[in-house]
Amino acid sequence: MRWIGLVFCLAASTAFITPSLAAPSLTGTWFGRGQPGDKASMYLDHFTADGRLHSKFRDCRGGKTIDNEEDGTWSISGRLLTVQVNFHNGALAPRTDVYTLDGVTAKAIRITYLLLKFPYDERRVDDKFEMPSCQLVS
Repeated sequence: MRWIGLVFCLAASTAFITPSLAAPSLTGTWFGRGQPGDKASMYLDHFTADGRLHSKFRDCRGGKTIDNEEDGTWSISGRLLTVQVNFHNGALAPRTDVYTLDGVTAKAIRITYLLLKFPYDERRVDDKFEMPSCQLVS
């Protein structure tokens, strides 16, 4: 009888531990800085649970703001993140970008764009987060 109680307690405690051992999800909003050729640029990626992706990009040149947006889908297979871009600034512009997932936590992700071997570091932000003004970062 004592063994049954012990097994039950272990099973119950494992149920509470297991979710924390699961890999963190990319679902949510992530902010980062830097693009190939422009370390000062900013981006905001919003990954939805149903596999959609909306990205905003901001370049600051001479105090002027240049904003762009992309829409598409995302998927993960092993350590590969595949982003299928469908639209750039509302115009059809299909392309596929593949990244390695180098590190994922609940608060930060690090991915590398395979084509250029360019690393991206992003931090989780609130869904209402807005990128800083170019006046504040120039």
